[in-house]
Amino acid sequence: MFTGKLHPYQEQDVSRIVERGSMLCAYSMGMGKTVLSIAVVEEWLAQEDVTTCMVVVPASLKWQWAAAIARFTDVPNKRRPVGRAFIDVPDDSACIVVDGTKAQKEKQYRAILETRPDYVVLSYESVVNDWRLVRKIRPDILVGDEISYVKSFRAQRTKKIKRLTARFRLGLSGTVIDNGQPEELFSIFEWIDEEVLGRWDLFDRAFIHRSRSGMPVAYRNLPLLHTKISETMIRRTYRDADVAPYMPKVRESVLPVRLGRQTLFAYEQIAQDLLKELDKLGGAGSLDLAAVYAGRSDSGNSAQGRVMARLSALQMLINHPELLKDSARFYAAGEGGSKYAARLMERGVLDDVDSSPKLDAVVRYLKKRLMAEPTLKVILFSFNKGVLPRIAAALSHWQAVYFTGDLSAKAKAEARAIFASEPQVRLFLASDAGGYGLDIPEASLLINYDQRDSSGAMDQRNTRHVRASSLFTEVEVVNVVAEETIEERRMERLAVKRRTNSAILDGRGADEDGRVVNDVESLRANLTRSLSDLRHSA
Repeated sequence: MFTGKLHPYQEQDVSRIVERGSMLCAYSMGMGKTVLSIAVVEEWLAQEDVTTCMVVVPASLKWQWAAAIARFTDVPNKRRPVGRAFIDVPDDSACIVVDGTKAQKEKQYRAILETRPDYVVLSYESVVNDWRLVRKIRPDILVGDEISYVKSFRAQRTKKIKRLTARFRLGLSGTVIDNGQPEELFSIFEWIDEEVLGRWDLFDRAFIHRSRSGMPVAYRNLPLLHTKISETMIRRTYRDADVAPYMPKVRESVLPVRLGRQTLFAYEQIAQDLLKELDKLGGAGSLDLAAVYAGRSDSGNSAQGRVMARLSALQMLINHPELLKDSARFYAAGEGGSKYAARLMERGVLDDVDSSPKLDAVVRYLKKRLMAEPTLKVILFSFNKGVLPRIAAALSHWQAVYFTGDLSAKAKAEARAIFASEPQVRLFLASDAGGYGLDIPEASLLINYDQRDSSGAMDQRNTRHVRASSLFTEVEVVNVVAEETIEERRMERLAVKRRTNSAILDGRGADEDGRVVNDVESLRANLTRSLSDLRHSA
């Protein structure tokens, strides 16, 4: 039985989902998708002949989901240690979390088949890696948290998830579209209800205008697309009038950083190398920029790989030059790293480039805030996780926890619990492994040490503390941006992607003819402008 309390906007949405039986809940982050889902599942489980809800989540959220089930239902609970912290989770008779060694997981799968608990919580990776055992569960209810994980047609997790069948399906995502591309919707709605968007070829023809090379140039008929998905999607944002009273206000600002002379010299050398690679292509139009920006490109000898290596080097240099030097050392030792970084070292480009103006600026800013506000808790994100221990060392007067992809699910749960429960732990230092689904209402300040090219990834990051459960009436997001570099141009690209997302999901942002043109500047133009600006200001 559901024992939680819903806000009025959630109550009407629960009824709509229960009645239809197959829906996408596209609440903005922090508005209570988890508690709403548990309320819906409890209604479905109360129906005759309905047993077992399988909840598929990013690995980092398994124990957060277990704790939510314990909190919002009347199932028997137990106290579970996670490192030096404890969390309350359901007893195994009611909920089994698939986690641990191979032997432990096989034992858990056997228990699931024998006892048919109300809830099974497992990761998307487990669906792929343990498919032989997962397919035997045959749940009556499927909940896909962060369902944008199945946006790619070719990914193994997408193929496996779509082979799972259930009488009831509920997808959850605050960022249904990560990169301003409506084609991402198609795969998700194939899982929710394949009849909503129909055949792929017809969808592509109706909503995507492509160049001769097949690259999307513009998106059209977006009001029609919004109408088609609205019947199967519940969409609310924290700006909606019936939601805003329950959410903290968000104040967003920029902390500008100017590159030092040595860093500027190295930046120019790398940027020129990148421009040369783009010139060899005869134009950026033949390049999959989305893959390059997202780091999904081969970094070897392919043209796209060479572009990615140089673009990554620019960002590492801006974040901290030691990241580039470490990469060069790893390559020299045969332990991975970047061949291009090693070449920069050989050419002397990184000589005398030792300090990080960005890190220095962030440390000064945080020291001032932490000293002035004794109870302030801070979340800091960086795509380059090597930045995090350097931040911690520079702010060693205050305790920190790490949340990165290197940690196990239990270690992540421990970090989350320690940050929530121990007042002396002031810093939550995270890679983008902490950017999805994590609820951190104890923090009031979030620092983006760097920016992601994906608008969805940035929106996920920025709302970890923008929660209905927040302890504050106002929270902050501070974006650290190196002036007159590719970081400024990335902010412009994100604005266009958010406009596309809004046109599709919220019915706002398209032109009068229902189009959003893909008018983000090319990478070449970005680099040329930033180099010109830097030289002019030098």
